[in-house]
This record gives sequence, C-alpha cells and structure tokens, in this order.
Amino acid sequence: MIVGAQGFTVRAFAQDEAGIAETMKKLAAIGYKTLQVSAFAPIAPERMRELADEAGLRIVVTHTNQDRIMNEPEAVAREHEIYGCKNVGIGMMPQRYVGSVEGLRAFLHDFDRAARVFRERGLKLHYHNHCFEYQRFGGAPLIDIMADETDPDLWGFILDLFWVQAGGRNPASELRRFEGRVDICHFKDYAVEGWDKRFAPVMEGNLEWDEIFEACRDTGVEYAMVEQDDAYGRDPFDELRISHDNLKKAGLDF
Repeated sequence: MIVGAQGFTVRAFAQDEAGIAETMKKLAAIGYKTLQVSAFAPIAPERMRELADEAGLRIVVTHTNQDRIMNEPEAVAREHEIYGCKNVGIGMMPQRYVGSVEGLRAFLHDFDRAARVFRERGLKLHYHNHCFEYQRFGGAPLIDIMADETDPDLWGFILDLFWVQAGGRNPASELRRFEGRVDICHFKDYAVEGWDKRFAPVMEGNLEWDEIFEACRDTGVEYAMVEQDDAYGRDPFDELRISHDNLKKAGLDF
C-alpha cells in the first residue's frame, strides 16, 4: 500500500494554474509521491499532468464532477488517460438522490453507462462515502445495499475511514467487510472536542490505526490518501506533514 495526499485538503491553494504548481511542489517537498486531484481549478489535463510530472507526483485517483461523469464519460476517460490515472472518483452522490433506497437505485442506474465506458477504457469508477450512506432503510444501511447491487468489476469504493467511524462502524472491520471492493481509502483521524467530532492529522486522534493498517494489508488496499477536510485555522500543509511523519514512523510506504 502506498500513502499519498488527497488534494482536497489544500484545495484553497490550488484555484489557478500557479497555485496548483506551487501546491504540488509543497506536497512533494513534504514527501508525498502520489496525489488525488480533488477540487483543483479546472485546467487542461495536459497541463495538470505536466505540473504533476514536474513536481515528481503521480496522479492516481480523482474526484471528478458528478454531472460530467454522467454526461461526458468519454471526455472524463480521456482526461484520466492523459493523467495516467485509472481511478475515477465520485465524491458523493448528487443531493437529488440522497435519502432513500429509490434514490440510491436511481443514482446507480443513471451512472451505469459511465461505469461501463470507464471499464471499456481500462479505468474504474469509485464511490467515496460520507456518513449519510450508513442510514438504515429496511434494516440495511444504504452502503450495504449499494455494495450488494453493484458489479465489482464496474464499481469500487473509496472508503473514508473518518466517515465510516461517524456512520457507526469500525473502520478496520469495514475494510474487511468490503474486501475486494476497496483499492483506495482515505486516511483521516477522528478527534473529539467536547461534544464535537473533528478532523485531525493521522495518528493524532482516536482511530485504531494498528488495526486499520493490518486490515489494509490483508485486503489489498493499493492507495491510502491522507485527507483533512478542515484544519481549523492551522496550515493544512503543516497538518499533512504531521500525518506524513507519523505514518512514516509507523513504517508505511510513500
């Protein structure tokens, strides 16, 4: 398993070409070698690839606009081919589908063509969870229904371990439950301040990381992308550095 950086963490710094270039250089200087492009300014894919190459980063997964995935899958596939990236990520299902099993099934139906286009091009569509997918309908959480009703060859899951915990499940157990469906996961820690849950650098919060590392190894996770949605006024690059250093000391590969 290779640990990389989820660009969403530093999205505020990557809203034009110069910002993307500087952001990539800073991530590489910390020690990251792989990147998830997420919420960056929409620049030409050729230029995005050039900037990543110049910084010494490989783009291994994205979060791509949902409507573009559904309506322009061929163009999205071509962009990923330019990146040299085989993993197309959906950050979450559009809001219009949220809140029912019928909505979930409509989402899967509407995105089926894109999933098939990607498979034909040697790519794969991956769904990233939050915690609302753990709401139960008829006794089962939506995410379990989604897993049961999707083809593993067409749909993967980017398990976000913070949101798994927020949804009421153990992250290590969830990785094992989804074995064979998770090539990529998001590493972010779960801290508590009073009654509030908070994002934290990896190994600075309360998740059971030794169990998580073991589950990732046992189930064949390929990439773990470090993400911190909010740094609460601190420098997010410093937060990513803390995560990097902690994971490096724990023996993980970058």
